Amino acid sequence: MSTTLGDVTSYKRLYMQFRDNEDNLVNLTLDNPKNLDDGDYADLAAQDAAIEAVMDTILTKNIFQNKGNDLVEKVNARILDYQSTDVMDVS
Repeated sequence: MSTTLGDVTSYKRLYMQFRDNEDNLVNLTLDNPKNLDDGDYADLAAQDAAIEAVMDTILTKNIFQNKGNDLVEKVNARILDYQSTDVMDVS
């Protein structure tokens, strides 16, 4: 995708934080998740329920490990908004 100087690009990223069985914090991220701001959910409660369900599935299915340690607990989740402006074009 080509941009020009002054173009603003924005995206969202979902950060999910877990604790493993060695008590270490583990972060998993997903770019451009469905979210309330984009009209993907009726309200904040529906968005929260969907994110919690994903996190529960990650724990239940035991599909990720951290250095050989199982993820055992949900800690928190947040959606961050990122925005950047093209200020230089080196060609």
